[in-house]
Amino acid sequence: MANATPLVTLPRVQAHRGAKGVRPENTMASLREALDQGVCWTEFDVKLSKDGVPIIYHDQDLKRTSGIDALVKDHSFAELGEFEAGAWFDEKFRGEKIPSLEEFLLFHIEHNLHPNIELKPSDGEEAETSRKVVELLDRVWPKHLDKPLFSSFKLKSLEVVRDLAPDHPRGLLLYDDITGWQENAKRLECSAIHLWHKMYTPELVNEIKQAGYATATYTVNDVDRGVELVAMGVDSIITDFPGDMIAAIGD
Repeated sequence: MANATPLVTLPRVQAHRGAKGVRPENTMASLREALDQGVCWTEFDVKLSKDGVPIIYHDQDLKRTSGIDALVKDHSFAELGEFEAGAWFDEKFRGEKIPSLEEFLLFHIEHNLHPNIELKPSDGEEAETSRKVVELLDRVWPKHLDKPLFSSFKLKSLEVVRDLAPDHPRGLLLYDDITGWQENAKRLECSAIHLWHKMYTPELVNEIKQAGYATATYTVNDVDRGVELVAMGVDSIITDFPGDMIAAIGD
């Protein structure tokens, strides 16, 4: 039976963690660059600080991008705001900080960008992360704008969003094991399937589309591969180099 959830209209290209290929990921610098490269949608990661503030950050710990051997969830938002988030990528980005989700959302509103909010909770915070993000969106996201898309690998996070914000579209993120995708997507009332690009085949794209879901894929940085995926019928390419991909396949 086809999906009864209204389809989200995905863009041809989404900027992965901003323009991650040329700027430090999940920072305001990366977000500004994505805008400059012509995107209309961005994808980024959200988790919580120790005091429950939604922040833009990918990893469970702070080692890779901030050089601190500690967990994100063990630090308050004020503490996280003191940490370096740009110099690891290139010294010229020293001074970039870990942004709040609110700061990111306000930039999206100001510049008419659409967010794909990947719920990337710290371990044990799957439900609370969703609750806090929904509360923030209820407060700051204008009612007249299209609802942001939620995506996640975490079924519990999507379940909470389904219950608290059913009018927001949801994307089920999958890597290399797609077992049970139909059942999970139906139960979570998802609008889209977001699958690792190496798993897509024309037959699978067709199966997903026939079931009534939009299709997105990550992380595609080879423009030839992007062209190939679009030819298969994939709706949306998530990439670290959005400008290059837009030039190859449109937006």
